[in-house]
Amino acid sequence: MIVSANQSQVHNSQVTNMLKPPVNLLYGHQNPAPPLLTRYKKKFLAGDVGVDGSGSLSSFVSLNTLALPAKHQSFRSRRHTRYSAGQIRADAGKADTVSSVIKTISLKAVITVQLTMGGVISNLSFTRAFDDIGDLLGKSLLLELVAAEADPKTGLQKATIQDYAHRTGQKADDLTYLAEFEVPEDFGSIGAILIENEHHKEMFVESVVIEGLPIGPLTVSCNSWVHSKFDNPHKRVFFLDKVQCLPSQTPSGLKHLREQELAILRGDGVADKPREKKDRIYDYDVYNDLGDPDKDPELARPVLGTKDFPYPRRCKTGRPRTKSDPLSESRSSDVYVPRDEAFSEVKNMTFQVKTVYSVLHAVLPSIETTMIDKDLGFPYFTAIDSLFNEGINLPPLDNTGFLGNVLPRMLKAIEDVQNNILLFETPAMIERDKFGWFRDEEFCRQTIAGLNPLSIRCVTEWPLKSKLDPEVYGPPESAITEDVIMREIRGFCSLKEAIENKKLFVLDYHDIFLPYVHKVRDQKGFRTTLYGSRTLMFLMPTGTLRPLAIELVRPPGNGKPQWKQVFTPCWDATGAWLWKLAKVHALAHDSGYHQLVSHWLRTHCCTEPYIIATNRQLSKMHPIHSLLHPHFRYTMEINALAREALINSGGIIESCFSPGKYSIEMSSIAYGLQWRFDQEALPADLIARGMAVEDPDSPHGLKLTIEDYPYANDGLVLWDIIKDWVTNYVTHYYPEETLIESDPELQSWWNEIRTLGHADKKDEPWWPVLKTPNNLIDILTTIIWVVSGHHAAVNFGQYDFAGYIPNRATIARVKMPCEDPTDEEWEAFKKRPEDELLSAFPSQIQASQVMAVLDVLSNHSPDEEYIGECMEGAFEANPVIKAAYVVFAGKLKELEGIIDGRNADERRKNRNGVGVVPYNLLKPYSEPGVTSMGVPNSISI
Repeated sequence: MIVSANQSQVHNSQVTNMLKPPVNLLYGHQNPAPPLLTRYKKKFLAGDVGVDGSGSLSSFVSLNTLALPAKHQSFRSRRHTRYSAGQIRADAGKADTVSSVIKTISLKAVITVQLTMGGVISNLSFTRAFDDIGDLLGKSLLLELVAAEADPKTGLQKATIQDYAHRTGQKADDLTYLAEFEVPEDFGSIGAILIENEHHKEMFVESVVIEGLPIGPLTVSCNSWVHSKFDNPHKRVFFLDKVQCLPSQTPSGLKHLREQELAILRGDGVADKPREKKDRIYDYDVYNDLGDPDKDPELARPVLGTKDFPYPRRCKTGRPRTKSDPLSESRSSDVYVPRDEAFSEVKNMTFQVKTVYSVLHAVLPSIETTMIDKDLGFPYFTAIDSLFNEGINLPPLDNTGFLGNVLPRMLKAIEDVQNNILLFETPAMIERDKFGWFRDEEFCRQTIAGLNPLSIRCVTEWPLKSKLDPEVYGPPESAITEDVIMREIRGFCSLKEAIENKKLFVLDYHDIFLPYVHKVRDQKGFRTTLYGSRTLMFLMPTGTLRPLAIELVRPPGNGKPQWKQVFTPCWDATGAWLWKLAKVHALAHDSGYHQLVSHWLRTHCCTEPYIIATNRQLSKMHPIHSLLHPHFRYTMEINALAREALINSGGIIESCFSPGKYSIEMSSIAYGLQWRFDQEALPADLIARGMAVEDPDSPHGLKLTIEDYPYANDGLVLWDIIKDWVTNYVTHYYPEETLIESDPELQSWWNEIRTLGHADKKDEPWWPVLKTPNNLIDILTTIIWVVSGHHAAVNFGQYDFAGYIPNRATIARVKMPCEDPTDEEWEAFKKRPEDELLSAFPSQIQASQVMAVLDVLSNHSPDEEYIGECMEGAFEANPVIKAAYVVFAGKLKELEGIIDGRNADERRKNRNGVGVVPYNLLKPYSEPGVTSMGVPNSISI
């Protein structure tokens, strides 16, 4: 309180005593009011007390001076009582010359609320009328200002200052509300706000901006669904953007709120029951919801996240168990995710999720109805081309207008007929070179500049051997011998020289697929086959790869011995056709591994535990939470949609990819055998695969085994840009090494990722320790790389590389014609080898479904959030971090030019040449649509 006395003849105690009684009256007490204030009571309650005469109580009276009981102070509302410290102005002329000044400051809070179909603008709700009346009466949102520091005398949190917000206008898709406060000068800094939603429906609050402070406006970036108080009486807390601090630095007035909010997000004390839409609880569970045994025993699937089938954890939904299997969770069409992870109604993000949903639930079932024979293949190659030229006639679809808007690339309405036409765009690769898929050099080029550049390895040991049990799977030695290799590379070097000089490379899917060969082949009602495979390549002097051999292996079983055969590029008709068919099988293996491991497992699936742990253990005040949050947006929602209709039993993955019903189970085996957090970092991944060695004199500290390796070339630049940004960020908030180990939230976060999120690998020795800022920098850079660069590289080129089925068949439906053929089979192959090739490709219905899904999964929404494009409010509130982010964004723009320059360099034959598609997958920015470029902040599709 600041009091200035201008020769006052009235003591402060007299002023206080004059003011106390009316306050008590207003709050139900019966103390008599002095005549001076009673006379002004009506005007005062209306908020219109006048000023006249010299010596009046000018300026404002502190809230504390009113001596309100603590239980009443937090209920001070401009519209409830109009009795606020800044609205009392009493004529004290009759009290001689009193001029005591008790100051407050007038503040305004502008709240921006997003229009949503299910919230504010729902016209179908019975409660809408009540909400409209509430808006008119100024009872929409109740805001409370929270002091950053506790009361120094009592050590308790200061009473909040509150006001109801009233609607002030609408702009585009946003509504604005206004609240006004009179804040006493001794209130101190504002650290947070509390919001109570007076509507009967949830509201999406984008931000609150507090205006009127000498230091300028304060921003609270909410971007959150605020539930109705009728659903949950707890008020929501939002911390100011500028309040970013470690736990030990938390202002005294916010410590309790910080801890309380984390407890809510963990669900502490909440009963173990099915989660509801309004819940905000993050918890872990195993993957026990992919099967549907109650519907059909054939749809039962094993629980993933066990000793036999290790797996990362997903978000707990709490749904009841199935009747048929007490270990499995029942399914529903609405999969729970914490409310703020859902993006179905946030601006144009509806475009992405509703597009995917529409394809899965409307278009794919319609495709099925158009074809009587589910196994019918393509009779000619021209029939594949017709998907781009003529399309597929679909039966009438429900809500055709909506579908036409969200699927403009695929659904073409024909005015004179009732049907819709499913017409596919020609993929960029085929647009440039219609026969590129047929060429061996393109087959190899795509292993380093295509959709799955993460599987190729350098051969460092010879002979190639399996690690599987020979008693079960047969002799472990590969059939690819030195003689086979020398027939292909004689004139260049010896086999020993090729290995020593790192010229030999392999795609090895032998051990990961071989245990599933007979299981896959024995599936009922599913036409497919499988082999274990190895594909060997040689690095030519031009810097490009040349295929040497493909080995296909069938393990012993079903009364037959092990079968293995090596196929090579040939100069005779029979050998040449067998080579083409062997490539179809090898590509189907690569396609399945890409989708199940490189894409789903290593990005979507392994990231979900990071998101859960971040929300459970890192307060929104924590700077590391602010750093990671933009990289986690919408991932849990898209993962829930995948569990509902993509990776579930009978879903698109099981229906259209080689492993069939064993697809996700196989990804579990890959997780157990291959996944290591420390090797998810790009440099470590390249070194582990023998694609690079450490070299301090080389760019990025690595010397690449294949110099023109587009994924690695561009990826390492992006990796370094991300790491520089993370380094600047971490060193700002952790200037001393001891702060890392003494940060309880940070340590709990990392511990929970290891022991709960990836519980099946919690005892592995390779987990990084978290003791120094450098440890934290490496961990954070790895996480951000995986959700941005890694995911972009394996996702957004899906349609352009795999949209033309012959280039990357997702399944090989028939065995090689030379595997135990009957005389009739062999004669049929000799007469029409093209039929054998077409039979190996996916069926017409499989191809159409895969193409439709890949189209939408490769699509950028109009409001995609690209890496480095939009600065978070917490970054902007800190000048040091803001400057570092500007540098970060600038380097990303430079990367655009670097990539363009590399694509224009004719010496780089893996990304430049006749008919060659430029490698743009790691260009940071993109236009909306299917562009095969653009690196979003997060896994949002």
